[in-house]
Amino acid sequence: MQQQRLYYIDFLRVSAFLLLIAYHASVAFFPDMKWLIEAPDGSPALSLIMKFPRAWRLALLFFVSGMGTWFVFRHVSSFAFLKGRFMRLFPPLIFAMCVIVVPQVWYERMYEEGYQGSFLTFWLTRYFTEGKYPDGNFTWAHMWFVAYLLSMTFVCYPVFRLLDHPRAKPVTDWFERTAASPFVYLFFLLPLVLNLALSPIFPRQTNSLYNDGAWFAVWASWFGLGFLFARHHRALIDGLVARRWASAAMAMGLTLVLYAFSWTDLGGLSIGDYDRMTPLYKALLLALAWVMILMLCGFAALHINGPSKTVAWLNRKVFPLYIVHQTIVVAALYYVLPLGLGVWEEYGLVLFATFAGSLLFAMAAELLPGRLGLLVGLAPRTTRRSSAEEAQVQSARGA
Repeated sequence: MQQQRLYYIDFLRVSAFLLLIAYHASVAFFPDMKWLIEAPDGSPALSLIMKFPRAWRLALLFFVSGMGTWFVFRHVSSFAFLKGRFMRLFPPLIFAMCVIVVPQVWYERMYEEGYQGSFLTFWLTRYFTEGKYPDGNFTWAHMWFVAYLLSMTFVCYPVFRLLDHPRAKPVTDWFERTAASPFVYLFFLLPLVLNLALSPIFPRQTNSLYNDGAWFAVWASWFGLGFLFARHHRALIDGLVARRWASAAMAMGLTLVLYAFSWTDLGGLSIGDYDRMTPLYKALLLALAWVMILMLCGFAALHINGPSKTVAWLNRKVFPLYIVHQTIVVAALYYVLPLGLGVWEEYGLVLFATFAGSLLFAMAAELLPGRLGLLVGLAPRTTRRSSAEEAQVQSARGA
């Protein structure tokens, strides 16, 4: 378990992004959730199924992003690290907000409000001038994830540097001892305590950064834990692998409790839900996210820790896939829903169109000249790395 390159991180990163894309393709069919475009006839079953990945998909993404950040951090100077992260995340964020996200709002205005203007007219006369979404049109939409990742990188950076100081060794030694023991399961208390402490000030999850302190603290906690687990990977990974079945059992138990007492009314006692996040519900939700991360890392490190051309190829494409996917979801919904098919047929078509369209976009991005690919999340190719090294670097640099 002491391989120099951690191929399983690439696999987890790709899988987490693909799961997120599949989830976003399904949201319009949830009868209990408002979204950009909503299907007239939703599917309670699809909504119920997706409550499970909803509990941990973002936690896994931030955790894997934190792990990848360590691999860049350990090899470069402070200035190079911060400049590299800024150039990797800020240009695609701004380009997406000004170009790629715009059709999402255009399609929504046509579908929900009957707007009849062309895309060009909407883009030039309404998108930038009517205020921020939802009352206006300007938004970062799903790119909030990139904005948060960029922000927490700079916020956490001083802490990461302090951990390298000799005086921090007692702290890092304590973390390593604790994370290598069964007490590792208690680390979900970090995001939980921070969230509960900040919730009186920031009571709602907004994805707007400036007024979302309680949930920013949760995502930053997963990011920081990913960084620390990568930093101490050699000492911790054997324990994660050894406890993989225990983690799976805990994940199953927490999932059953949430389905019985929150996501359905089978238990006859409501403990909160996504719309009414009680402290108990948050505790169960974050505990499930954490044991899922530990379980997935344990199984993937044991079984999927070798080089794969497919994973390496997808790993390079997955950030552009993410950047464009929600725009394609909304466009597909706009054209598929009026066909009047069944819910599952509509979802299947939207899902297929999203993956196919996003993949074509990512492949086309490879044809962009010079460094223009950075605008859509495609890192410049290097000429002197092996394909395996390139895959690891993409995992480290990706969002």
